[in-house]
Amino acid sequence: MSLDLTLDAGEEMRFLNKVSRLVRRLVKKTHFTNQELEVCLLMYHKLSKDDEDNQGKVSRHQLDVVFDSVFGISDSETVGRICAALDNGVTAFISMESWAKMLSLFLRGTFDEKIEHCFRAYDIGGEGMIRREHMMILLRNCFIRHQEEEVEEFVKDLVDILIRRMDVDRDGAISLEDFRVSVHKSPELLECFGQTLPDRAHVYAFSRTFLDRVAEF
Repeated sequence: MSLDLTLDAGEEMRFLNKVSRLVRRLVKKTHFTNQELEVCLLMYHKLSKDDEDNQGKVSRHQLDVVFDSVFGISDSETVGRICAALDNGVTAFISMESWAKMLSLFLRGTFDEKIEHCFRAYDIGGEGMIRREHMMILLRNCFIRHQEEEVEEFVKDLVDILIRRMDVDRDGAISLEDFRVSVHKSPELLECFGQTLPDRAHVYAFSRTFLDRVAEF
């Protein structure tokens, strides 16, 4: 059975033959089976066909729409941080491999994989450290700004609390190891500086769609 009625069986087969080596490589890097990866990459292929100017890639604009409609994350700045964490930097497109790794992380990622992803998303300076000024920027974005002064004071107090709880080695910043130790001790701190993962309801809804497609394929 064809995965998608907008792709004929011949096009599906040609595409899957083209990406067969990538599928074999990604099986070792994701939590998907070969069949699940084929469905995952066909989704990417269909998205890339929606805009001929993308030259076979999925653009950041398209990804913004996917995050909003599928994962319930509508803030473009948040999506940008997530993409930077996935693709090691801000780019105009997301690669096919990063797309597969993203879905693997969201749907079946281990706790440690999610910890590392969140840390990379919060490391907005790209230094391998979350510094106080980065925490201020991240947490300001979590609050409505109609009362700027009150928000600023609240954010400063919250940053002080989080540094006391998470700066294990007391060097004034949060390293990956600090973050890992703190989150393992208190899992509720995983997304303490803002959303970097879809919530359970959206993950479950998409997982059902994804698995149903695999069953049909």
